[in-house]
Amino acid sequence: MDEPTNQPSPADSRPRLVAAHTDLAPPKEAWAAYARHSLACRVCGDVDGGVCESAGELRRAWVAATDGAFRRLAGGTA
Repeated sequence: MDEPTNQPSPADSRPRLVAAHTDLAPPKEAWAAYARHSLACRVCGDVDGGVCESAGELRRAWVAATDGAFRRLAGGTA
């Protein structure tokens, strides 16, 4: 017989492709930035280290992103 034994499958029977890298939602991105900073920062890791301005800014960015997301969910504008 001249028929090939390994015939390609129809295109629609293939599984959907999944992106190798996807971005997080803005509130999750902001929280991840805050968490990465707080784990690496000496001031944040020290109980008696005082106030870390960078952590405060990152936390405020997270709060702003979260508040904006809640407003959009509630039907308001962000």
